[in-house]
Amino acid sequence: MHPQNCTPPGRCYHEGMPERDEVQIARWDAIRSRIGSGLRGMRGSSRSQARLAWELDELGFHISQSMVSRYEQGQGEVPLTLERMVGWALCCDALSSEHLREILELGGYSLPWTRGDMAQFDDLLRKYRALSRPDQLVVRRWLLWHLLGLQPTPAQQEQRV
Repeated sequence: MHPQNCTPPGRCYHEGMPERDEVQIARWDAIRSRIGSGLRGMRGSSRSQARLAWELDELGFHISQSMVSRYEQGQGEVPLTLERMVGWALCCDALSSEHLREILELGGYSLPWTRGDMAQFDDLLRKYRALSRPDQLVVRRWLLWHLLGLQPTPAQQEQRV
């Protein structure tokens, strides 16, 4: 509590933000325009913001077209998690792109896959675009879990069968 903002018996009208949060916000402010440029580069001109938002929403990220636009312009208020960065690249068939490598580096993340591995994942995703939408979603979810090193729950494994 900040004593200058309090009246007895401890009623405060403003409490300071924890220092760690302030550092994270300052760090995000410093990198978000470069992150936005990388996200825009991953999407490219062949995929619309609306389609990307729809695909990200299908993966469970709940991102609207306006949020895609704001993040690409470097105006996203909340830092992107590793899962969202990889999900974005996955939906754009851009796992092997230099853009993903750069934004992961800016965010302080890394994945245990080589560029060759990521290029093979991109090729796999392009081939699976011929499948029905529900089947594509299953492949994307499985690949996202695989890339992040997560194991599906038994219920999720049963859905794949």
